[in-house]
Amino acid sequence: MFDDPKALDANSWYNIHLFLRWFWIYLPVLVTFALTMLTAYAIIPSLVITGHLPPSAQRLQIPLTVFALVVLVAAVILMVLVITNALNVQHVYDRFLY
Repeated sequence: MFDDPKALDANSWYNIHLFLRWFWIYLPVLVTFALTMLTAYAIIPSLVITGHLPPSAQRLQIPLTVFALVVLVAAVILMVLVITNALNVQHVYDRFLY
């Protein structure tokens, strides 16, 4: 049927470590992107319309959007690192996607 997973050596443990590290860094970066976009395009306009913030607060949308785009670029780079290290883990256990 399927071959057993290979024994883990020091290099395999290091690859697993890198995979998990990049994966756990990726998640907060993605949440930061989502919260920044939510703040820029939902919370601030809503608070301005209801009068809880002055209309000048809408000027924060552009800097928040630029920050969100920078965070999105970082998230894409981190996802590339996650996928690359997931392929390294595949050398140990070749059926982790089944």
